[in-house]
Amino acid sequence: MKIFITQNKKLISKTAILFVWLLFWQFLFIIINKEILIASPIRVIKTFFSLCLEYSFWHTIFYSMIRILTGYLFSVLLGILFSILCYRSKILYDFLSPAIHTMKSTPVASFSILVLLWVKTDFVPIVISFLMVFPLIWTNISIGIAQTQKQYLEMAKIYGFSYFKTFRFIYVPSVLPYFISACHTGIGMAWKAGIAAEVICTPNASIGKKIYETKIYLETPELFVWTICAILFSILLEKIFLKLLYYISRKIGILYENKNNTAI
Repeated sequence: MKIFITQNKKLISKTAILFVWLLFWQFLFIIINKEILIASPIRVIKTFFSLCLEYSFWHTIFYSMIRILTGYLFSVLLGILFSILCYRSKILYDFLSPAIHTMKSTPVASFSILVLLWVKTDFVPIVISFLMVFPLIWTNISIGIAQTQKQYLEMAKIYGFSYFKTFRFIYVPSVLPYFISACHTGIGMAWKAGIAAEVICTPNASIGKKIYETKIYLETPELFVWTICAILFSILLEKIFLKLLYYISRKIGILYENKNNTAI
């Protein structure tokens, strides 16, 4: 028994914390005693398993995820591209800076309504996820490029590194921590902004539309289920992307060290 507790201490701790929060939730339900305001944990769990058996439940989650991930991936790719272009061109940097700051400051609701005037409903979450994450990626990579050690760049010139070699072995290791931080924060931001956009524009087969409908029809248990699903899938996506990015960074770090050792 002691060996089991020692080996699974972290799991036991998390389970205990979850249990305490469930008790607190049940306590609130008993005090308020109005399901229209707060559903009981047991009712929410039953509703969740009931919805899990329906094809439309997974269909909705899949399409929401596809929309949000599409916007997120476009923001990452274009954020990398434009940060490099802006580093090479001061004029382009000065030209894009006001637009980037505007994206950072504009609320999701305002963007959603404006975008809804220009594109189809199904594409609004994609555009909103892109607009929310792009400034973060662009800013972090720009900072990472600016923070690259000048000594390394001078060394690259002395040893006659090509542009690709300089980029691969000097710029990439310098920018990578900033890029990982931006991607980690950005995936959660894209998910929240995308769901918020779905609530406003209510595209077909979307978590946001389900949340909106449960609010309209006062189906509080389903509202809790869809909200919890949005939170859980956001956490799941963050963990998947973070593991992927750390895996890539370790591979790059190993290659970088091996190259240094070979050169020496």
